[in-house]
Amino acid sequence: MATALNAARAKAMTFDEAAARYLASKTKEFRNPKHAAQWRSTLDTYASPVIGSLPVGAVELAHIVRTLEPIWLDKTETAKRLRGRIERVLSWATTSGFRSGENPARWKGNLDAVLPQPGKVAKVAHQRALPWREIPAFMARLRRMDGMGAKALEFAILTAARSGEVRGATWAEIDLDSRLWIVPASRMKVGKGTWFPCVMKLSPC
Repeated sequence: MATALNAARAKAMTFDEAAARYLASKTKEFRNPKHAAQWRSTLDTYASPVIGSLPVGAVELAHIVRTLEPIWLDKTETAKRLRGRIERVLSWATTSGFRSGENPARWKGNLDAVLPQPGKVAKVAHQRALPWREIPAFMARLRRMDGMGAKALEFAILTAARSGEVRGATWAEIDLDSRLWIVPASRMKVGKGTWFPCVMKLSPC
């Protein structure tokens, strides 16, 4: 009876529905709403057209390959994230009783046999770093520039913070008396709060 019930439940739930259930269960784990939206957008754009309407229990290796192959060479980083996200949705479906068997989105000993290694095909275009001897002159020119963008770049350089942390900074995070910028864990990529010394003059607008 239990086996028949599980089979019926699996048949009734599509991959898209499983993805929605998985995301709902993991909402608090995402760093911020933008991260959750990126997850949803990636699945909607690339996975849903191929496997979205399939019963989650019927998704097989061939379906995963068909989903990933069109972007594996040209959008390798996106394809890597997509594969991992599909794998997590299918793992959730398995542990929740909506499918059984191996996870067809698993990389090692599975997809690595039919898709090229990401590191071999990804096109990496590094930006040339500014030679350290040129930094004083660059900072002097930057300081003379008007606009919030120039100030934000100077702030990022002087604090060695990520651009997203700088763009999202609020005055409530900055202690002017101690000359400290304290970034809460919710805005840090690693999920841990930290502090940066403020080595430039700061004054509220």
